[in-house]
Amino acid sequence: FVMNLRHPLFQDVRVRQALDLAFDFEWLNRQLFFGGYTRLDSYFADSAQEASGMPSEGELAILNPLRAQLDPAVFGPMTVQPSTDPPGSLRANLLKARALLAQAGWHYRDGALRNAQGQPFRFEILDDSGAAMAPVASVYIRNLKKLGIEANFRTVDFALIQKRFDTFDFDMTSLRYPDVQVPGTEQVSRFGSKSADEQGSDNLMGLKSPAVDAILRTLVHAQTRAQLVDAARALDRVLMHDYYVVPQWFSTTHRIAYQHTLRYPATLPLYYSASDWIVSTWWFAPSPPSGSGAAAN
Repeated sequence: FVMNLRHPLFQDVRVRQALDLAFDFEWLNRQLFFGGYTRLDSYFADSAQEASGMPSEGELAILNPLRAQLDPAVFGPMTVQPSTDPPGSLRANLLKARALLAQAGWHYRDGALRNAQGQPFRFEILDDSGAAMAPVASVYIRNLKKLGIEANFRTVDFALIQKRFDTFDFDMTSLRYPDVQVPGTEQVSRFGSKSADEQGSDNLMGLKSPAVDAILRTLVHAQTRAQLVDAARALDRVLMHDYYVVPQWFSTTHRIAYQHTLRYPATLPLYYSASDWIVSTWWFAPSPPSGSGAAAN
């Protein structure tokens, strides 16, 4: 879920972290996904560009000149998404969320979470997937309600959501960032300050950060693969520590139904992605070889 930082509600990092704490992925994975997914904890999940642990020397070379502009936590361990699996619990996460909201000036009174001006914490989750996202959103909204937050889920058709995206007319939305193995200028479009004010740009969250801009310049001008990876990890680390999104999930496998007459290489190509060309390296064979185990899958 991407938050629109142009909205005053989402401009405090403590509020954004509280919204992340209210998302119970573990319950969803058990009850709705049959344990089939893994929680996202990176903008470059399951790739060489994913930041983890403490910053490397290469990352620090990029981050240190920006230290005054960054949260000190960026220089510590990489963020870990909250869990409700024991010994964690939703109650514990919501208590942390409530404390963060209170620090940001939001307190429960008169039946709702309100700021100092008495305005209730209220926002809309916009989506175009029809009924697919509704069960997930309903669970998230239920948890937010326990904090006194009123969230509504609205589904619209593709034409309308695109129009609203083009003019940044939304509060929160469900969005998938396409996988990339060689990050480049598309990251500038997604996270660069200049694109935040360009209608129709990919910077839906409205991020404007001089520190992120500096990291993006390092990324697009990288001369070696190692420099590129360090810049991507530094970018990942900064973005995750500022809680601009409520990470959802991904699958570590590709699930494909295919006829027994189709074959695929024993060693799959590197950086295999689940897309419409996933079978581009497959071939047809009239009958499965004896004992191959390739019958109807």
